[in-house]
Amino acid sequence: MIAIVLTAVGCSSAVPPRFSVVSVAERERTDEAVVLDFTIGAENRNEEALPLERATYSLSLDGRRVFEGQRLARVTVPRFGEQRLVLPVVVPADAVPLSRFDATGEMRYELDGEIEYQTPGRLAEFLFDVNLRRPTAPLGLRGVLETGEE
Repeated sequence: MIAIVLTAVGCSSAVPPRFSVVSVAERERTDEAVVLDFTIGAENRNEEALPLERATYSLSLDGRRVFEGQRLARVTVPRFGEQRLVLPVVVPADAVPLSRFDATGEMRYELDGEIEYQTPGRLAEFLFDVNLRRPTAPLGLRGVLETGEE
């Protein structure tokens, strides 16, 4: 029985989802921090839907790490389809002066991490639920955050 489970754990025909940044928007600002919402597009290239579970991620601005966190994704990417999810990021004022968000300019961002997803099938669901197999797909997203008035 153990050999069957080990074989099943190693076999999966599901292709990991791919991610891209759709948009970045300032949601809220206080004297202590800025909250940015990263809207992420998730693409599923499989014949079956892929539930996304926990996102573990960090944000660096201009090469300096300013945030680390986790969030439950709790979305399902349809078969051969796309779905969006929002990953909030809190940028403390002591990490990046809030005036940088007002001044016209750019900041390079790196949104790194991974998102757990559940592969199709009863056995895969069971192994996921008992923490024996929790596949992940990397984020590794880069871009430029444009700041200031338009």
